[in-house]
Amino acid sequence: METKTNQKSSRPYLFKSYIWLVNTIARGPISRAAIDEKWAHASANSYKQDCIPESNFHRWKSTIEELFGIKIKCNGNNEYYIEEAADLRGGDLRMRALNLMSANNLLKDSEELSDRILFEPVPSGEKFLTPIIEAMRDMTAINMKYQGFTRQKPATFSVEPYCLKVFKQRWYMLAYSPGLDKTMIYSLDRVHAVEPTKQKYKLPKGFNAEEYFKNTYGVTGMDEEPEDIEICIDAMQANYLRTLPLHSTQEEIERNDDYSIFRFHMVPSFEFMQELRKYGSNVQVISPESLRSEFAADAESLNDIYTGKAPWI
Repeated sequence: METKTNQKSSRPYLFKSYIWLVNTIARGPISRAAIDEKWAHASANSYKQDCIPESNFHRWKSTIEELFGIKIKCNGNNEYYIEEAADLRGGDLRMRALNLMSANNLLKDSEELSDRILFEPVPSGEKFLTPIIEAMRDMTAINMKYQGFTRQKPATFSVEPYCLKVFKQRWYMLAYSPGLDKTMIYSLDRVHAVEPTKQKYKLPKGFNAEEYFKNTYGVTGMDEEPEDIEICIDAMQANYLRTLPLHSTQEEIERNDDYSIFRFHMVPSFEFMQELRKYGSNVQVISPESLRSEFAADAESLNDIYTGKAPWI
């Protein structure tokens, strides 16, 4: 039986349990007995329980709905399922976050397989997820000790967390900063400490995290206007864009044996431009002219570097 004291002292265990339960039920309708059978052998089951006590099961269900907005229901066959599970399997942001945390926890708990399961390293900011998510749930501000890359030492200040986003294996928090009187993006791997407060706050009217980021790639450029961007990319690299689109507006408007042309309607954010740069000479920006000129200048700079003309060489 979980007491309030045990619950507080075993937050990492509980968080892993929530993730496990969502992943298990999301695979399809499952009976209570089948859930217990899987739980008995689950890596998240640190206490080696034979089953999930009924009171704990319903408490976890309620907490999962509070934390993630995921509703676990029971059908007429006494099987549990996730409401709108198709959206989760289709790439819902909530499920992406849960899957990322689940994979990391599985690796930690399956040491006998650690040399056979390889993951990209994830910065340490993951440890601050629990207090930040709890603050988002309770609509309370947090005091955060934070050190940006341009700062010589960390500073402590209050922020009101609006939402979390994963990008390139890093966790980011969008939060309102009363001290700056504007919303800011904070990378959790640059956070030194988080302390909860009792200071209540309200989200801006109509705030929607998905809408906030819909015009950009990454975590910058949300306040800029989207525009049409067209790129030409060689046939081999085009396969990667087809299987993992860079943006929801991506469309392939021309395709042949040598190249494809893709169009996007979005902000040419810093992260998007960095993503295009990784394709090197295999990609050509067609429009807008401002972006094309910027990539042309990049090419000239690279030529100067490799021909010894750069002033710092």
